[in-house]
Amino acid sequence: MRTVRIENINSFVVISDVHLREPGDLNSQILLENLDKIKLKHYTKKIDAIIFLGDIFDFITVSKTFFIKIWVDVFDKIKELKNLGIKTIFLEGNHDFGFEHFHSKKLDDIFSYYGDFILEFDHPELGRTVMRHGDNLICLPSYQKPRAFFKSYLFQKIANLLVPGFLMHFICTNYAKRSRNKGETYNALTAPFLRNCLEDYFKIYNENNSKQINTLFLGHIHVYLKIVFQQVRLFVGPDWFSNPNYFVFYDSRENERIFTKNDNIKQFDISKS
Repeated sequence: MRTVRIENINSFVVISDVHLREPGDLNSQILLENLDKIKLKHYTKKIDAIIFLGDIFDFITVSKTFFIKIWVDVFDKIKELKNLGIKTIFLEGNHDFGFEHFHSKKLDDIFSYYGDFILEFDHPELGRTVMRHGDNLICLPSYQKPRAFFKSYLFQKIANLLVPGFLMHFICTNYAKRSRNKGETYNALTAPFLRNCLEDYFKIYNENNSKQINTLFLGHIHVYLKIVFQQVRLFVGPDWFSNPNYFVFYDSRENERIFTKNDNIKQFDISKS
């Protein structure tokens, strides 16, 4: 997976794993309301970037013309933020893909950067900061080949030509409902497994870059973490379905995770054996 480095990000918002399913549903309304709050806040406290850390949709796939049309309210709201001078950055998740290979003028008007990539920047207070959806980091090795296949240009091009957007939407949303009803893998996340994944990632990163990550933002795993692990600040948001939330950073004194319901959320215990 490629890494994109972006400069001049000091204040930012991170939104992850909303899993929007149908336009107009409760999740959509909550997201739109909070994007409006972020927009209003920008007038008094400048926000350099808003980073969508993957799985904003559940699913959005290869036919962008169809999905831009049905999610017009969400995309228009993001475009409003971009027009204010805020960098709008969309990192593909495993539930919203096709952005990497299907760039277009319409998407360029909505997002400053978008695709299947890892975001990296040097921050004056957080140091070397990495943001990634994390599905291919917090998953078993058997996940990598299917991921590469479904993310590939060949698959997406063929699917885009042969499968109408409305049919893809029907197939994917029904799959998402079934998998959530059965209980997805992140519901069974264990502390030792997460520790091993992170330790392996930090080791490989340090070897390849001769530098250490100072701050890591992850999506995908749907647990709440705000800890220092292996000398790395680690930020992960909890399950949006139980408590919609996003993270705001202005400076070291003013940064917090905003919860729309309550902030009495228990953190995932990474120390358990």
